[in-house]
Amino acid sequence: MNTWCVYHLIHVRTPYQHIPKLVITDVPEGEEVTKELLERAGYRFGEINIAWANHILEEVDVKESPSDLVARIREGGVPRIAFDDLVAKARAPL
Repeated sequence: MNTWCVYHLIHVRTPYQHIPKLVITDVPEGEEVTKELLERAGYRFGEINIAWANHILEEVDVKESPSDLVARIREGGVPRIAFDDLVAKARAPL
């Protein structure tokens, strides 16, 4: 099982800041979380009315991902959803 994250990238100063907005847990091996899946489930990310502006969606790897992102996820307080729940939410009737 893998963990994915949507995070806000603040890159106007160094060091860059990686602010997690949503953590997707229990993603099965070989599955991907997509922007379309998130949007169908009702999640929208962006800035100044620009969809996905300065927001990144990617798998989190404790060895490869930015250390401040990993630390912020571990601190808690970031909304989380399990992959199966995300898929169910995306497929739910309107």
